[in-house]
Amino acid sequence: AKRAALGKRTISIGIGSNSGNGISGNIGSTKRMEFTAIGDGGNLGARLEGATKQYGCDIIISENTFEPCKDLVRVRDLDCIRVKGKNEPVTIYELVSLHDESVTDDIKQKIDLYREGRKFYLDRKFSRAMGKFGEILEDIDNKDKASQIQLSRCQHWLQNPPEEGWDGVWSLKEK
Repeated sequence: AKRAALGKRTISIGIGSNSGNGISGNIGSTKRMEFTAIGDGGNLGARLEGATKQYGCDIIISENTFEPCKDLVRVRDLDCIRVKGKNEPVTIYELVSLHDESVTDDIKQKIDLYREGRKFYLDRKFSRAMGKFGEILEDIDNKDKASQIQLSRCQHWLQNPPEEGWDGVWSLKEK
């Protein structure tokens, strides 16, 4: 915000956070060393960092990170996805704020409408879901990428109904 006020280019990064087991440490030689982390937990965090661009979010956290701190943070339930290299789906959330921080009524309404849209989506009521995501895009934030994604998926499923046993999980494509 300070950079924008000064007429400078804003800095925008995406952060993906997952909690889990892994190994971290320095690797290399005495001439060149790098700190790194390996393991499924770190890999998922890296995949979520990539997803921030697709969903248009600054910070995406996994269910593994959300669960231990759910009483401390305000989130938007984004999606249930399957990432490259994993078969098990993961629920992901956009980190909006700490729970005790105030947010605008528009943000609260966007979170509620999105949650309602996702419920309709998972219940295969795609037209109703489109109404909720459309309301976000028309009345609150016409650039909300997450709502645009969901709206596009609803259109897809209306034209190509999912098979019996569909679980609503979306396989994330890496860009």
